[in-house]
Amino acid sequence: MTSILTMYAVTPCHAGSGSSFSAIDLPIQRERHTNWPVIHASSMKGAMRAQFDRFKHRIEGNKEELTNQIFGSEKNEYAGSLSISDARILAFPMRSTFAPFVWITCPAVLARLNKDFKIAEKDTADLSELAQITTEQAFWLSGNFEEKSKILLEDMEVTATKKIELAGISPYVTDAERLLIVHDEVFSYGVSNCTSVMANIMIDQATGTTKDGSLRYHEELPSDTLLYSVVIWGDSRDPKEQIKADMIKDFVTKDVIANHIQVGGDLTLGRGIFEIKWQ
Repeated sequence: MTSILTMYAVTPCHAGSGSSFSAIDLPIQRERHTNWPVIHASSMKGAMRAQFDRFKHRIEGNKEELTNQIFGSEKNEYAGSLSISDARILAFPMRSTFAPFVWITCPAVLARLNKDFKIAEKDTADLSELAQITTEQAFWLSGNFEEKSKILLEDMEVTATKKIELAGISPYVTDAERLLIVHDEVFSYGVSNCTSVMANIMIDQATGTTKDGSLRYHEELPSDTLLYSVVIWGDSRDPKEQIKADMIKDFVTKDVIANHIQVGGDLTLGRGIFEIKWQ
């Protein structure tokens, strides 16, 4: 039994990959081979476990060991009952001349989503039409774009070529009201160079000035980013008490993690709040 979880960033998210020697001290997690933003499966599982443990009181009955039964024993006595993939990029917000911002995706992202559809035993979409896209063009899935209109994405210009329909994909991108499909190279430029970079300092409470050496820059995935993750449900592995997969799925998707989840660092700054939908 498999679900696809779509995630809409209500606030910026810093799912960090540790320190760096580059201009950005604390970069976000990225895929090695594409350099696209990602939230690793371990971070996703940890966030879901924390959210579940915090709000499991919403479930009636004995809940003392429920977190361990679903996500795995803290003492390594048995594994968890569900399998979670990385949260992969689906659509990325870009500043634009058409509107305050538009979303972009690309054929490579949608081809990857198609492969995940097969894992989830869902119908795939026909993406053959997307092979026509050049670096100067953009198709659109949603929005009031006009054919042959010029659209500036940061410092790149593309021409809106035509509107297309991709059956099966639309339910996963309903939150992207102005969604362009651009060439893979244009998308890679956007997600590599157009994230948010924030400066943090620490104030010395005695002097009211900045502490020496406290300035650091950290990268954030911007709000309005769309991600998705594949979740495979299984029966619990606790030898003392087994819970069926369909019941675990209901506990998680209907009772505890139904609408929102917090992922990544800077919780006290309101970072990493996602609106979620279980597809």
